[in-house]
Amino acid sequence: MNKTFKQLGADSAYLLSGFPIALPAFVITVTGFAAGIGTVVVWLGVPILAATLLAMRGLAAAGRVQLAGVLGTPVERPHYRRAAEGASPLRRFLTPLADGQSWLNLLWGLVNFPLAVAGFAVALSWWAATVASLAYPLYGWVIRRAAGDGDGLEYATRWLGWGDSYLAVSALAFAGGLVMALLLPLVLRGFALTQANLSRGLLASLTDADAPNGPVRSALADAEVTRVQERLSAA
Repeated sequence: MNKTFKQLGADSAYLLSGFPIALPAFVITVTGFAAGIGTVVVWLGVPILAATLLAMRGLAAAGRVQLAGVLGTPVERPHYRRAAEGASPLRRFLTPLADGQSWLNLLWGLVNFPLAVAGFAVALSWWAATVASLAYPLYGWVIRRAAGDGDGLEYATRWLGWGDSYLAVSALAFAGGLVMALLLPLVLRGFALTQANLSRGLLASLTDADAPNGPVRSALADAEVTRVQERLSAA
């Protein structure tokens, strides 16, 4: 039981805190990528794309930190391509354009957003409905007094043959709260695992463990970065 409560807390924290991270990540991804692609023909989009990829590293790191509590295992830090020693500041700035993990971070910012919205909405509403139902006997009388003719639950209790007394209405609300409380760990666990596994697949695909001998460089990618650097320097 203690393990269940602990995991429920971890899943709830992950789903509720995931949305504040997913929202700016989505905005940066869509805005930066659209602006970069739209102006890449005049070379202005190249530094915009590089800045977008660099900005996403911080949000991706925040999203990666959350995964350990849900998955139960630490997630290795990703492997980012580094510029060669002695490279110019401009070349170091443009290096993320040739880095696979940086583009995976950008993809994560796009596809993680709808899952984060759904998980946040379900976690918040399910917790609120559960607590409200279980606590109904403590505050339901206020609603009945304010409404005058009840809050609608009496229709269900009459259909069940329980009558329309406050005791019957409170018993029905409390029973519903118990059912929701029993389903709460299962529902949140499913949403948390779905979102966390997707995030791990994108945010930790290229880790340091995958490159024990240092970064593997692509000659074509390096040549492209050099060409872009020369064009920007000339401009």
